[in-house]
Amino acid sequence: MTIIATLTIIAILSPVITPYPDEGVGLITEAAKQRGPQPPSLKHPFGTDMVGRDMLSRVLIGSRYSLIQTTLVIFGSLAIGVILGVLAGYFRGIVEAVVNYAIELFLLLPPVIVAAALSVAIGPGMSTVVLSLILTWWAWYARLAYIQSRQIRELDFIKVSEALGFGRVYVAFRHLLPNVAPPVVVQSMIDTASVLLEIATVNFLIGSVSASLDTPDWGMMIGYGFRYITTYWWMSFFPGLFLVVTAFGFILVGDAISEESSPNLRRRWRQWF
Repeated sequence: MTIIATLTIIAILSPVITPYPDEGVGLITEAAKQRGPQPPSLKHPFGTDMVGRDMLSRVLIGSRYSLIQTTLVIFGSLAIGVILGVLAGYFRGIVEAVVNYAIELFLLLPPVIVAAALSVAIGPGMSTVVLSLILTWWAWYARLAYIQSRQIRELDFIKVSEALGFGRVYVAFRHLLPNVAPPVVVQSMIDTASVLLEIATVNFLIGSVSASLDTPDWGMMIGYGFRYITTYWWMSFFPGLFLVVTAFGFILVGDAISEESSPNLRRRWRQWF
C-alpha cells in the first residue's frame, strides 16, 4: 500500500513536481533540441531521450497515464462483466446462451491483436489501448459473476422475492447483484498488476514501431527506447524500473487481498507467523 500510495501521489502531483513539465507531456522545446540525448546526470537524473526531453519528467508524467489506463480498464471490465454475468446467471434461456457464447469468444481474443485492429480502425492512442483491454478482460469477470449468480439464484431469499411478485429485473439488480459483486471486485483488485503489465505490453509494441513518441506512457517509452538499448540504455531502463516497482506493489496488495478473502490461506499465513 505504501508503494501504491506513493505512486498515486506522484501521479496526482506530476504536473507540479516535474522539472520540465512541457517536455514531460511530449513537447519538444528549444532547450531540448539543443541538449539532445544525454546520459543520467545531476541536472537530468534519468537522462534525456533522442530529442533531448528530460526522461525524469516523462517518467513522472507517465505514472499518471499508466494508472489512469489501469483504472479505466478495471472499472470498464467490471461494469460490463458483472452486469452481463448476473443477467446470464439469473435469466435462463436465450440470454444465458448468448452471453456465454460472447464470453467464450472474447476469452479467445489476444489483447495485442485487438489493439492492432482498433489502431487501424480508429487510430492509435490511449483510448485505443483501454478499449482493447476492456474488450478482452470483461469476459473473465463475466464468467466469475455468471458462476456466482447460478449458485445464488437458487437460494431461499431469491425464491421468496420472486414469490412476493417482484419483477425479475428488480430481483437481479437489487438482490443478486450486491451478493455477486464483492468476490468479483476482489478478483479485479488481484488482477490489477496483470492489467498494468498487459497495458505496458500493448504500448511497448506501439512504441517499438513508432517513428516518434509524444505520449509519456511507460510501455511506449520502453518500446521506443529498446531500439537504442545498447547505446542509450537509460531510455528504457527508468520507465521499466517504475513499471516493475508499480507492478510489484499491486502484486503484494493482490496477494494480501487474496489471503484475507480466503479462510484457508489466512489460517496458513497466521500459522507461519
